[in-house]
Amino acid sequence: MASLLRREWCLWAILALVLGTSALVTATGATAGSAVATTAPFTFPGTNPCTNEPFVGNGSLHFLTSANLSDGGMVQSHLEANLQGLHAVTVSGKNYVVVDTSTQTLVFDTPDLAPFHETLEWIVQFVRQGEDGTFIYGDDFFEHFLAHATVNANGIVTVDDLSNDTRCY
Repeated sequence: MASLLRREWCLWAILALVLGTSALVTATGATAGSAVATTAPFTFPGTNPCTNEPFVGNGSLHFLTSANLSDGGMVQSHLEANLQGLHAVTVSGKNYVVVDTSTQTLVFDTPDLAPFHETLEWIVQFVRQGEDGTFIYGDDFFEHFLAHATVNANGIVTVDDLSNDTRCY
């Protein structure tokens, strides 16, 4: 479920970063772009891995992007995304409210891309709503994903960390 959501989000994120960063790389001199906010409707199918129930979710995908190019050629790009007003409904009519936040930061030197730093993090929670008062352990879903990579000026990977905490509660 989260992998489907993340796959679609990542496609949007990559497109936004590539467009923003490529515009800076082709610019001359120091450039500081202002933050740009974009909101688009978002619909996705999935399955709650905690209950194996299929669902359809919808809401708005909100992006806030910014980029900066220094006189020395260092590019900094930041993308923040979150799903606003997202809810999901299972085929049996169970409703979930979805709380989500995602950030991606990319820093690299031009023209050889080294040094390079990237951090990607997201937190997503699917919380079942409107239950009849009977507590059902494990029907809510939580995921925290964090990845960070650093490549030094010599092109050597010095940091390559990944953590993923996924659980039902």
